[in-house]
Amino acid sequence: MSWWPAAALDRARWQAVVEGALQGVARSLESERFPPGLLLAGPPGLGRELAAVEISVRLVCAEAKSTWSDGPCCSRVRDGLHPDVVAVMPPEGSSQIKVEQVREIVGSAPGRPFEGLRRVWIIDGVEAARFHREPANAFLKVLEEPPDHVRFLLLAAKPEAVLPTIRSRCQQLTLPGPVAIARHLGVEVPPGLAAAALDGLEVAPSVERVRAALRGAFAGEVRELLRLPQLLPDELVPTELVAAVALEEAAASEDERAAELVRLAADLIAIERQVTALRLSRDRQLVACLLRWWQELPRDPA
Repeated sequence: MSWWPAAALDRARWQAVVEGALQGVARSLESERFPPGLLLAGPPGLGRELAAVEISVRLVCAEAKSTWSDGPCCSRVRDGLHPDVVAVMPPEGSSQIKVEQVREIVGSAPGRPFEGLRRVWIIDGVEAARFHREPANAFLKVLEEPPDHVRFLLLAAKPEAVLPTIRSRCQQLTLPGPVAIARHLGVEVPPGLAAAALDGLEVAPSVERVRAALRGAFAGEVRELLRLPQLLPDELVPTELVAAVALEEAAASEDERAAELVRLAADLIAIERQVTALRLSRDRQLVACLLRWWQELPRDPA
């Protein structure tokens, strides 16, 4: 059991991304300066969930003497089974955290830890669009003066979108953005666009075509996505172009799309390496990659 998909908590993939943040957490714990409320800023699905879980391990488990410690308590936190760690996220069928969920936190916070060192609540997505004024105001009651044994980890893609009353009462810890994360995964922004521009090619229409196809894919449209190999000019390497635009879109994304777009860019660069090494059909491999990515996408609500 876990609150998030296994891919979001994949240590092999995200450890390098969150290592710096966790080292900062370790220093604050050693100096007994860890704040009651920590705003963990970073794109969803790209390491912030793993960071939240590992911070919870350090806060709750006496056996966790260092980052990535192991033991029964650590395992239970990572599996979502420890009674002193609770993740709060929008209920099924909703995109917003409800005031009733916050009132439950306020009512439960005074209770002592069941078995750990502290009680931790992870609130997944505290931007104003997901955490409206009514639940935010209810939350302020406990965020302003929490019990000594309580810590709050608030997750946000863009801290500037968090209500000032919440943001001002938290210490902020910022994780790498999508493009930096792509580099951690070995995906550099392909140079094809810059090279094409230097050669005098008009790349803007192709970029806009790719951007529109990617955005349409999140709404369930696949036709324009699969037509890209035929519609892009021969002078551009289509895998590199689509990867570059996907990373650009990821950097501008405020939601779970960032993770999906980085994943697509990584897949496309891997495909291009295979095409070059094995002399495969680039168009056929690109279509297969795009279709597979589209089939695995979460769909926008109607």
